[in-house]
Amino acid sequence: MQKLDKINIMPLVPMTPVGDPQIKLDGSHILFTYSEVNMEEDKYDTQIWILDLNKKKPVQFTFGKENSSNPRWSPDGKRILFTSNRPGPDDPEDEKKKKAQLFIIPADGGEARQITKVEEGIQSPAWSRDGRNILFRANVFKGEKATEESDVKIIRRMKYKHDGKGFSVGMYTHLFVVPSKGGKTRQLTDGLFDVEAADWSPDGESIAFVSNFAEDADRSFFKNVYTIPVKGGEPQLLWEGKGQIGAISWAPSGRHLAFVGMDIEDPGLVWHKNAELYVLPMEGGEAECLTSDLDRTARGASKLEWSHDSKHVYLALPDQGGAHVYKVSVEGGIEAVTEGKIRTESFNLDDSGTRIAFNAGSSVSPTELWIRDGEGQKQLTEMNKRLLKKLRVIPPEEFWFTASDGVKVQGWIVKPRGFQEGEKYPTCIQIHGGPRGAYGYKLEGAEHEFQVLADHGYAVVYTNPRASVGYGEQFAGLISGAWGERDYMDILEATDYVIENYGYVDPDRLGVLGGSYGGFMTNWIVGHTDRYKAAVTMRSISNWYSFHGTSDIGWMTLPTHELINGSDPWDDVELCMEKSPITYVKNMTTPLLIIHSENDYRCPMEQGEQLYIALKKLGRTTEFVRFPGEPHGLSRMGKPKHRKERLQHIVRWFNRYLK
Repeated sequence: MQKLDKINIMPLVPMTPVGDPQIKLDGSHILFTYSEVNMEEDKYDTQIWILDLNKKKPVQFTFGKENSSNPRWSPDGKRILFTSNRPGPDDPEDEKKKKAQLFIIPADGGEARQITKVEEGIQSPAWSRDGRNILFRANVFKGEKATEESDVKIIRRMKYKHDGKGFSVGMYTHLFVVPSKGGKTRQLTDGLFDVEAADWSPDGESIAFVSNFAEDADRSFFKNVYTIPVKGGEPQLLWEGKGQIGAISWAPSGRHLAFVGMDIEDPGLVWHKNAELYVLPMEGGEAECLTSDLDRTARGASKLEWSHDSKHVYLALPDQGGAHVYKVSVEGGIEAVTEGKIRTESFNLDDSGTRIAFNAGSSVSPTELWIRDGEGQKQLTEMNKRLLKKLRVIPPEEFWFTASDGVKVQGWIVKPRGFQEGEKYPTCIQIHGGPRGAYGYKLEGAEHEFQVLADHGYAVVYTNPRASVGYGEQFAGLISGAWGERDYMDILEATDYVIENYGYVDPDRLGVLGGSYGGFMTNWIVGHTDRYKAAVTMRSISNWYSFHGTSDIGWMTLPTHELINGSDPWDDVELCMEKSPITYVKNMTTPLLIIHSENDYRCPMEQGEQLYIALKKLGRTTEFVRFPGEPHGLSRMGKPKHRKERLQHIVRWFNRYLK
């Protein structure tokens, strides 16, 4: 067996090296975060940087061993708020696992003042428009314990754990306001419900927020919009939702409220439906959908931003492997603001609306800071320049093929390092998660994995089969109730296409791998064909019945309700197991490496365990690699040393069975 320490892995890439751009209202400076991998201390270092647009190079703004993030300009541009887990003046210097608190620092530099000391830390800070107050969300314990010292969890709701965050027994997320000069923190909302998004009214007197107060809210796909006075009072229902509601933003005029949502009929079968941009008139009336003609989903859009004249709303949407900022008129009309083969992440407008700062990555570069203004679109930073010199990135080649049902499917192929014409190379077929995800113009955890395999002599193929986002609602919805059918065919047909069109792909040395939904599909593939000579399944699903009750999302509408046509597993056991890869374990003869994280609450460890035991009992070739303390996102956000070892195991497995 090849020793892991003999397998060299190129440097890791942070998930979003350059993130959260914030342009000053006068358009003169941009704040952003910059993250680096710290292999020595097995962590990530994140600090705030600032770029003067009259100068070429950004400078670091915050320092220290503790991370700083969420930079936000005050409305007058004289102060900057941010969150950090740095010790406050009254905290011990060696305090461990400190939760993020709110700090304010003069924009021209100086000493940061700690504004909050909230036990569970703060989330999503936002200035009021007069700069006097700051809104944030924080978790509040409203559960019970037998005694103060007890570590026993008393669980009375379905939503009690979340992947990457752990157990939240008795915790509810609520709204708070604190004066920006410091002082008493006031809790605005209270009760057995969660606040999921919020925004200030322009006059600073009210907050609009998204929640559901019903006793069975955990079971409901529907959310509502409420308002609450900042000075205190009971929440008032503003809009009774007709589906899920995401990001929310109040127009500067105060006349409209924008939100991302759905208008649905059957909450059990809607996951493929496009999330749309809606605008709700504050004087009363129905919410109007503004993006129905675009046929792109706003699901996952974490931010909406109004133009300062309240005539347009900006948001980022996925599109054919990329993502761009779109400008949507309240009176009708949509236009793309950013362009090119890039994936735009976050963005921010200046006061004039003529400058938009955003971060974006491409197939050959992690995220950098960009700007769109009257002169066009351009990249402003080269924060990853040193990293890219060490990565040895091989540019992928884009292709489209026509599937057997006539639909065009997008994909990419990466040549192996040292490629020579006339040679044939082992080839790995990669499958993304989701399934409503997408590969494309980016260089993050998954794409870094492609480059690692290419660096070790493999051709790498990755595609966006049916269910992927960025190609329209019908493309994303074709597998509803039919997982492992059209999506499975797309992957096999993509394999056929690259064998026929890229002579260096060796049809006798094919590997397949994927994580999450990609892990499900890897399990499904090896249970239905033996054409792939080795496989690696990661954070996967093997049994939908047990997944339903053990995953932090299994009992929600995704994915078991969609999979079983709106039913619970016990209402259609036959269909549930028909779509479970474990049912076909006797057919699995492909050497299968199972990689799983022990703190994965999205696709729990038991999914990998039962598949491994079944394969061992059947005498199949398999190994089980477990990563302690890691969540579902190990490949992107796990501890750097674990991320490196995971890649070493993948290379080791394919070296053994494809070389």
